Amino acid sequence: MTTTADSWEYPAHRKFDNVVPLSEVDPEDKAAVLRSRALAVRESWIKAMEGRIVQKELKKCFRAEGVNHYENCRHLVDLYMTSLKEKRVEGWKKIEKTESA
Repeated sequence: MTTTADSWEYPAHRKFDNVVPLSEVDPEDKAAVLRSRALAVRESWIKAMEGRIVQKELKKCFRAEGVNHYENCRHLVDLYMTSLKEKRVEGWKKIEKTESA
């Protein structure tokens, strides 16, 4: 008899084409610019979701550790604080400005 953990499979993930970054795209090729913008925004959202995962793990650690959470969850706090600074969702206009500068 198989358990649910043994029979479980990862869901099918959507595959995206390899796209050139905004800094390397020809501005005259509008389709390539739009694909590059979509890639930049998608990557920004992925980073933001990684930050949310760290936040959930930090909450779990706080609840599980109780009074010792200051010592035992410090690595998650440091990771969460860096993700707050670095992993923000940025729109394509801001990304386009930073890559072209």
